[in-house]
Amino acid sequence: MINMTLARGGRSGLTKRAARGSLAAALVLAAASGRPLRAEIQLNPQGWKFPNIITAAKEIIRVSDRTALIPGKETLLKGYRKADGTHFMTYEIEGRVFGVQIDTDGKPPFEYSIMDTDGDGKFETKIVMDKSNKDQAYVPQWVVDYYYSKHPELKVPSAKVRVPSPAISVVAPPVDAPPPPALVVPPPDAIRRPSP
Repeated sequence: MINMTLARGGRSGLTKRAARGSLAAALVLAAASGRPLRAEIQLNPQGWKFPNIITAAKEIIRVSDRTALIPGKETLLKGYRKADGTHFMTYEIEGRVFGVQIDTDGKPPFEYSIMDTDGDGKFETKIVMDKSNKDQAYVPQWVVDYYYSKHPELKVPSAKVRVPSPAISVVAPPVDAPPPPALVVPPPDAIRRPSP
């Protein structure tokens, strides 16, 4: 179930294109999860407040594969911690930041994400996930198009390419696993003796 609400007084200033794009983004998330999505999608045509990366301490930088439409590990994840202990993580490809996951209480998981779903520089879509939901941010189509405009030597995937749903692989413990070693407890008088 998707609950869509509009921030700051309804639909004023929200174009049909932006509403369809954000709804399409929500549907992509729902399809990718393989189960009902429990998220609240909020639209703010003026954009949600982006965290200040200048005043935050950068803690982590890593690459990740977030879309099958671009080969390799294409997404740069940058994690930041603010002075109050909360943290956020930006998602970018080719220098274009398209999403931010934000933690407001200083403890995992992230409480919500904001996304620029149409490439206008405004993070107009806020996705508030259910605590049990493990979905990750997706890569909007405008970012994929920008990537291929910067890499004309690569072949753009056709429109018929479908992004596979993420799969969770659970590895069962080995059946014939040896038992853990027995705990060795020294005799009480050995504990009382001073070490040489």
